Amino acid sequence: MEAVTDFLRKCNPSADSVDWDCDLIDARILDSLTFVEFLLLMEEFSGGPIDLGTTDVANFRTLNRISAFLTKAGTHEQP
Repeated sequence: MEAVTDFLRKCNPSADSVDWDCDLIDARILDSLTFVEFLLLMEEFSGGPIDLGTTDVANFRTLNRISAFLTKAGTHEQP
């Protein structure tokens, strides 16, 4: 998850100490433009495309949910 938190810090310096249950979208750490870049990063870690038609966006709202999504996706890399 270090790469995920590094990405968030790069995009938004206020993300320096994000709680793992903080809603990244409501807290404006991820905005609509950054979310696209973020999805590309998640695809890299999950090893394939993420179809938002079949994937709940809620999977990417908190660090806990992101970690669970990547675990479920069976990623072999540690983001």
